[in-house]
Amino acid sequence: MIRTYQAEHGGMVFYMAPSRRQRTARTRLMALMVIAVVAVSAGVVQAFNARPAPYEMLAFGPAQ
Repeated sequence: MIRTYQAEHGGMVFYMAPSRRQRTARTRLMALMVIAVVAVSAGVVQAFNARPAPYEMLAFGPAQ
């Protein structure tokens, strides 16, 4: 779809607005990107939480 508007210099400016298909594809791509980023960040947090603490960081040494 071609849209026009009046520019500050007084002339007409023409530009192509994204079609409905382009807007839908962009929205879906953005949703997939958000899902991927959330999954990666959850995996990183889980990996850090699953790793045992180093011996130097334990307050009372290893449990016996």
